[in-house]
Amino acid sequence: MKKMLFLGLIGTLLSLICDFLLGFMVYPEADNHYLAMLTSCGNLSWIRLGLSALFGAVGIPLQYYGFKAIGEMIGRHTRCGRLVHAGAVSTLALGGSVHILCVALMALIKIECTHGFDPLAASSLLEAIPESAMQFALWGILPVTLIMMMPYYGMAIAMFLAIFRGKTDMPKWMCLFNPLAAKVLLNAAAVLAPNSAAANGLGMANMALGGMIPFLGILIWMNGQSQEA
Repeated sequence: MKKMLFLGLIGTLLSLICDFLLGFMVYPEADNHYLAMLTSCGNLSWIRLGLSALFGAVGIPLQYYGFKAIGEMIGRHTRCGRLVHAGAVSTLALGGSVHILCVALMALIKIECTHGFDPLAASSLLEAIPESAMQFALWGILPVTLIMMMPYYGMAIAMFLAIFRGKTDMPKWMCLFNPLAAKVLLNAAAVLAPNSAAANGLGMANMALGGMIPFLGILIWMNGQSQEA
């Protein structure tokens, strides 16, 4: 279990690097956070985009082992355990692909910006997305993301319920070490925080930190249990 959690933790560290490569910058001034994030794609270098795709393609599938370990701790044959296992398999099979597709979308927006497209000149958020990028997101990214994220959200809910209901040896308060906790909090913080490279990087890395929190928290708890024994 510790080895699988450690592999998952390595995966989250690689994912953290890939997300910071995309988000660690001060966004251009815009009417809202998401428009500013879109506009920033034009400022990304090809090296940063390529390295982010590489680290994400390796790091995100590695998180499978950490989630698989949690599923085993909950119980492979329980309903919550099966849901966690399904989320782990979804992360392994599709997580890296979704990330690469998102990097490709940012690259497409960068290309459009270099050819004269100006997101800041748009009157709405939808108009700020080039037509080519909109079609790619709608038909290329959205279907794969939905297939991946539905089991992922189910896994996060199952983890929370299993720990909160005392179905594992972990104390109930550890139900807060949940992937969705970091995702929701960091997304909100990125929108509300001042425009800074650190805040934008953390907001981009919400899913990487979402995996890191339970993996690291459970490893620390397991080491504490071993010392007490």
